[in-house]
Amino acid sequence: MESVTLSTKGQLVLPKPVRDALRLKPGHRLSVAVEGRRIVIEPEKGTATGGWHPLNPAGARLSTSKLCRPVELPRESRRR
Repeated sequence: MESVTLSTKGQLVLPKPVRDALRLKPGHRLSVAVEGRRIVIEPEKGTATGGWHPLNPAGARLSTSKLCRPVELPRESRRR
């Protein structure tokens, strides 16, 4: 778990390993919520940058042949 410090202006800097793991870039929007005594921060879906989607949400082991296959996107997700 990474540690951060709250600035006098109430700002946090997400550590680079966290930004890299989630592929966050400047301009990505994040949602913030309180759950009990926890702060939950997660990327918003459908932001102007195209939204965030995990590459392997189930953590499944994928073979090289599966990784090299073309990805079929739903019709509404395709760029026009």
